[in-house]
Amino acid sequence: MSLSLLLTLTLRAFISPGGSDTPVSVGGLHPSDGPDADVRIQVEPERVRFFIMLNLAFVDEIVDVAREADDDLHPVEAPWVREALLDYFKEENQVEINDQLVEPVDAGFEMLEPDLTLLPLFPRMGKKALVKLQLILDYPAVADPRRVRMVWGAYPPDLAVGSEGFMPTVTIRAQLFSGGIVSPVEFIEAEPEFTLHATGETATDRMLAVPEAVSPERLQWPIISSTLVLAGTIVLIRRRFDGRALVTMLVTFSIAFLLRRYAHVELPFEMAGASLPDASEAEEIFLPLHANMYRAFDYTAESDIYDALERSVDGDLLDELYEQVYRGLIQQEQGGAVSRVQEVRPLEVEVKAVGRIPDDGRLGFTVETRWQIDGRVTHWGHSHDRTNEYHARYAVVQTSEGWRIGGSQILASQTVSATPEGSGG
Repeated sequence: MSLSLLLTLTLRAFISPGGSDTPVSVGGLHPSDGPDADVRIQVEPERVRFFIMLNLAFVDEIVDVAREADDDLHPVEAPWVREALLDYFKEENQVEINDQLVEPVDAGFEMLEPDLTLLPLFPRMGKKALVKLQLILDYPAVADPRRVRMVWGAYPPDLAVGSEGFMPTVTIRAQLFSGGIVSPVEFIEAEPEFTLHATGETATDRMLAVPEAVSPERLQWPIISSTLVLAGTIVLIRRRFDGRALVTMLVTFSIAFLLRRYAHVELPFEMAGASLPDASEAEEIFLPLHANMYRAFDYTAESDIYDALERSVDGDLLDELYEQVYRGLIQQEQGGAVSRVQEVRPLEVEVKAVGRIPDDGRLGFTVETRWQIDGRVTHWGHSHDRTNEYHARYAVVQTSEGWRIGGSQILASQTVSATPEGSGG
C-alpha cells in the first residue's frame, strides 16, 4: 500500500460512518465543535503533498460560496467550493521547495458523508461540524526536496474554546511524513511558518548510543595440534611411560608445536569470556536500549520499525516486543489511532542479577524498572495527550552484535493522566 493511499484511508477513517472512532465527550461537548482542520504533509522526492480535511464550519470561515442549506453542502455545489478553496490556499498558503516558491496543483477533492449519530456532541455547529471536505494539493519539485518552507494562512476563530470575552484562533496541528518518519508540526497565527531541512537523518540516526560489550579477542582453537597432543598423551599413558612411548610423545608434541598456527576453529561467542558489567554499568546499558525500543516507532513502515528494533531487541523477541509496545501505544477509545511517543521517562531502575540468565544460559543481567510514556494522538484537528506508567522485568543479553534486550515481562501498567475528550487539544 502506498503512503498516499494509507494517508487517504487514515483521514477517511476519522469520520467514517459507523466506524469505531466514535468520540466520547466529557460534559456533552466535543473539542471539534467549531472550525476544524486535519492536515497531513507528505514530502516525497518529486513533490510535497498536503492532505487537508476541513469541516464545513472551517470552510465557511475562509471562503464565501452561496449554498442552499447553511449547514450542508449539496454535491452540485461541491465544485464551486472546491474552486474557491483552491484559490484561497493558492493565495494564503505558501510552499517553497529548495528556495523556489511553488504553485499548488489540484490533486483531488472529496466530500465525505457525515455520521449524523454524532450530532448531540456538536451543539454549537451541528451538522456543519460533521460535513467534511478533503482537498489534496501537490507542490511539484524539480529536484529532491532538501529545504521545504511551509506557511499556513487560515486561522478561523476557535469557537470550540472561545467565549464572548476571549476568542483565540485555531491551532493547526499537522503531521509531517518525511524520510519514513512522522513528526508533529504546529502552525499558529503568531508563528505560521515551518521549515523542514532534509538532512537524510533517519529514526535510526536518532538512537541513543549503547555501551559496547567488552570482550577479549575471539578465541582460536588449534584443532590439529590439540588432536596430536591428546593422541600422544594417550599413547604415553597406555604404554606406561616406556622409552618408545616417550619418544613417540616427543615427536608428536614437536609436530603439534610446528602446526600450532594452522587449522584453527573459532570458539562460540559465549565461550570467549566476555567481561560482565557491574550494576552501575548495567543501568547505563539498559536505559538507552529501552529508550531506543520506543524510538523505533518514530518510523511509519512496519519493516522500518522492525529494522530499528533489531538494534535494541534480540531476534527471538522481536515479534513479542513489537506487539507489546504497539499495544501500549494504541488508543482504543480513539478508534485504534496510534499514540506518538513524546517522551520516555524512567522512574526506577534496579539491576537484580548479573551473570548467566536463567532459562536462557547467555551472559547478561536482569533489570526491574518503572517508567512513564508521554504520548499524543492527533485527529479531528486536535490532539489528546496521555501519560501511561509501566512496571516490568527485562533480561539484557550479550550477543555477537552487542547488548540486546532478550526477555521481557510487563508486571503492571496504568494511565497516570489523560487530556479529557471535552477539553480540546
